[in-house]
Amino acid sequence: MDERTAERLLYLDETCAEIALLAERGREAYDRDIAVARACQYSIVRLAADIERLGSGWIAAHPSVAWTLIRGMRNRIAHDYLTLDGGIVWEAVTQHVPTLREQLQADIETAKAMLSGPPDR
Repeated sequence: MDERTAERLLYLDETCAEIALLAERGREAYDRDIAVARACQYSIVRLAADIERLGSGWIAAHPSVAWTLIRGMRNRIAHDYLTLDGGIVWEAVTQHVPTLREQLQADIETAKAMLSGPPDR
């Protein structure tokens, strides 16, 4: 893993952590508060952007991760928002994103260790 990929993984991890905080607010808050719903939606769009920045080679090297699910959700939010099903978004927030984060945890830990070492001289 190169330094750039490590940085991108940490951005992805940060986005997943933010989504987890939104999920803690609960489904009722998602349904009741448009700001929470929009924050969840935006965070999924941002997560898809984080994934894209990893590059197609890195993504291809991790075939067990449901990359297309996040990309597909991003496209629905960005382009088909009038028909967006809140239940599906909530499922992504509470189930699919945590699974993604868990699948990448070893790589995230490697990235953290790599970037926390002594500075290059």
